[in-house]
Amino acid sequence: MRDIKTRKGFEYWDKICALKHYGFIHSPDNSRVLKAEGIGNWIDKHEAQEIVDQAQDEVNQLRAERDALQQRLNAADQMNDDRAGTCEWSREDDSGIWNSGCGETWSFHEDGPEENGMHFCHSCGKHLVVEVAEQEQDDDWHMNPCKQGHRDVGAAGGVAACNQCDEKIEAATTQEAFERWNATHPASESAESR
Repeated sequence: MRDIKTRKGFEYWDKICALKHYGFIHSPDNSRVLKAEGIGNWIDKHEAQEIVDQAQDEVNQLRAERDALQQRLNAADQMNDDRAGTCEWSREDDSGIWNSGCGETWSFHEDGPEENGMHFCHSCGKHLVVEVAEQEQDDDWHMNPCKQGHRDVGAAGGVAACNQCDEKIEAATTQEAFERWNATHPASESAESR
């Protein structure tokens, strides 16, 4: 097939339109019909089929690439869904041993996961939440849930905060932050019934 000048995005259309046109006429002695170039609007079906086949090959390739990309996207979405939520870690007594909510055990030479910059569980990939240890002090240090109802709350370093939604109150001292928190956050019904 000869070289045909095409426009971007219209390559196949331009190729089909550029095919030679043929018409049919009677031979001078009227004994047969002849195909004559340059008259009529007939095109050579073989050349047109080649162009359509090229287009279909490209369409098939693009569909296969699209389907492969969709499968990768579905797999990535599933991984994100699997990693949604939190993994709660708890410490064994005063040791450096921590147990994850997904059933793994980890140990630290110093401090815990938060102090070592861990934000996600190394096993399940979920957002890491450190279990708040029950206070052995008197009930004066019991913090009420945050405004969204999360009970994973605590106070340290002059900040009272929810570890799940990042709601916080800052003050000059931890005691003041704790008191301001409880003053602005009502106790839950289950805590009031104790």
